Amino acid sequence: MPIAPLPRNICKTMRILVFLLLCAFSLPPALAQNGYHPHEAGQRLMPPPERRMGWEERQKLREQVRSGQMTREEARERWRQQRGSEPGRSPEQREQLRRDVMDANRDLEKR
Repeated sequence: MPIAPLPRNICKTMRILVFLLLCAFSLPPALAQNGYHPHEAGQRLMPPPERRMGWEERQKLREQVRSGQMTREEARERWRQQRGSEPGRSPEQREQLRRDVMDANRDLEKR
């Protein structure tokens, strides 16, 4: 018994479905190649151990801010003072470090 041809609207629906599936499978590698990383979209990285404040110190600062003994800006300034004389990286240094890491990663991919 011969197979009846599919109705025209089903063929069109199947073409659209295949197109959408192809798009869905090709999108993640394209995003990865362009350097898109979800953690860059707002998630902050943890500072190195020598720059981290202890749990008890953080709790004290939080309580002082909550009770109104100091403002958030004052708490941040105290944290910066306790951190020591080692200042953070300037925006230019951070940008240069980011470019260096991207170059190193690109070199690794070529190997």
